[in-house]
Amino acid sequence: MAPACGEGLTLDDGLQVQHQALARRLAAGERLTGWKVAFAGAAAQRRFGLSEPVYGALTDAMCVPPGATLALGGLVQPKLEVELALILGAPLRPGTWDDAALLGAVAAVAPAFEVADCRWSGWRFGAGAFLADNAAAALYCLGEPQAFGPAHHAGLDWRLESEGAVLGAGSSPGEGDAPLPNACWALRRLLADGASLQPGQVILSGALLPPLDIRPVEYRLRMLGTELALRFVQDDS
Repeated sequence: MAPACGEGLTLDDGLQVQHQALARRLAAGERLTGWKVAFAGAAAQRRFGLSEPVYGALTDAMCVPPGATLALGGLVQPKLEVELALILGAPLRPGTWDDAALLGAVAAVAPAFEVADCRWSGWRFGAGAFLADNAAAALYCLGEPQAFGPAHHAGLDWRLESEGAVLGAGSSPGEGDAPLPNACWALRRLLADGASLQPGQVILSGALLPPLDIRPVEYRLRMLGTELALRFVQDDS
């Protein structure tokens, strides 16, 4: 599919389009499995004239297993993101929640890859168009989950490798990439928007390094004492 040309959309317009597209996916039999955080960093928010991050929806059709091989030919202009996934263990209903209560509903965390893909040509868009494109949510892959502890997982070490080279490494929290505050923002925003959050749903808490153009190679993410692999090939022939 050739990328489309983005047109000016307001944030409200973009969110309405996103919700309509999600409703169609669910009506077609897909299951809502969680949400992703985007534009978590202050620099990205300034660039798009935002005062807070944005979110996109995840469904079971977007989830790929660890170690999977994905064909680049089935994507438009994909980029790879490294994230920490938080997995809910208790339901959350709209109301007033502090961070401790929100994090108390989290049962587990896992290393995660997100494959972000964008319909707008050259990844050029406004914030409303980005929301309409479901915040570029395309695919995601979760590694081995482990029980969550807010104090234990407030800091996070990770390293991304491919073909023997280190593509990125870091310790979080850092500027704009603090997974737990990002996740709390997402949960609070979703509840304010009327979402009902269920056990087992995932929050992808924001990219830990700038998105990478995907090459036909294998990527390995070391995080939480485990390794998560995802392989890409040029096409599915």
